[in-house]
Amino acid sequence: MIIGGAFQGKLRYAMKMYPDITWADGKVCSYEEIKTCEGICHLEAYIRRAMQEEEAPLYLETLNELAKINPRIVVISDEVGYGLVPADPFERRYRETAGRICTRLAADAAQVDRVVCGIGTTIKKEEPPLNETLREEVQLAEERGSEKDIPSAEGVVNRVSLEQILPEEIEKRSFEIITKELGDIPLVPGTEAIVKRCIHTSADFEYARNLVFSEQAAEKIQKAIREGASIVTDTQMVKAGINKKKLGQYGGKVHCFMSDEDVAKEAKRRGVTRAAVSMEKAAGLHEKLIFAVGNAPTALIRLYELIREENFKPEAIIGVPVGFVNVVQSKERILTLEDIPYIVARGRKGGSNIAACICNALLYTL
Repeated sequence: MIIGGAFQGKLRYAMKMYPDITWADGKVCSYEEIKTCEGICHLEAYIRRAMQEEEAPLYLETLNELAKINPRIVVISDEVGYGLVPADPFERRYRETAGRICTRLAADAAQVDRVVCGIGTTIKKEEPPLNETLREEVQLAEERGSEKDIPSAEGVVNRVSLEQILPEEIEKRSFEIITKELGDIPLVPGTEAIVKRCIHTSADFEYARNLVFSEQAAEKIQKAIREGASIVTDTQMVKAGINKKKLGQYGGKVHCFMSDEDVAKEAKRRGVTRAAVSMEKAAGLHEKLIFAVGNAPTALIRLYELIREENFKPEAIIGVPVGFVNVVQSKERILTLEDIPYIVARGRKGGSNIAACICNALLYTL
């Protein structure tokens, strides 16, 4: 399933992703065609048309059972319902019906991509279970009419071979796989090691697209490390994950003030987060500082305020908090800084593990 706003390049994206399938158009195709076609665009138009027919319940029920009727179909639909609630009764019913059907299809889909400005993001992906693979092979064998070709479950398991690899070679092999699967996705020169280590840590290839680097960020951060800069984190997990021995070779340390008693008391007195207060405490240190934030958006927000309002100037900011409340907004503020090097994971993704692995990627490539 591919969803997105109108005129966002969904069909072009789909044709690139699935170049060999034939598309039906929901604006004009027959109602029965959806049962057999390989792909359909303008599903929202199909729904509107169906609702205007006397047989509407029949066609809409087909959509609700589409995963069973035509399980390999690729569906493209405009998002319906993000705007104002329509005054017209039919439009309100259409809005609700389209939303419910798309929700059902997304739940049934093996993969759901959302397209904005021609850029697709996978928001759901399920790998087929082993018994599904077996079922497909049995079906093919039955179609050939040869019982001896019908595989057993044990046979399928035996063909899923394990790689024989020495423990010390596992990381190297992982990076080989990452490099191969990245293919021709363009990466900013000088950031490849950082991007690949984030993917290695998370098994999430979206970091190839959502990591944003200020100009020469990696080089500037590494220069600061060589000059003895310390790293300030917002969680003990980030602190634990950073290679402190490697950092110490250049004179740097790792600080985390989140558990300090004075930080906790001050945060409670003012009704703010400990993350915000810990950033203030760090700003009072007389050291070169790199901030690695993997959890608390309030830490990034307070950093931004200290830079804008109090002329605080850290060496760099690694901003990768994860979550929903103020996470995106806090990162976007950091992206407006013009004189502070930064590495930011745009969007909701990130985490303490990502903050630590970015620091380590910088350290390992010094």
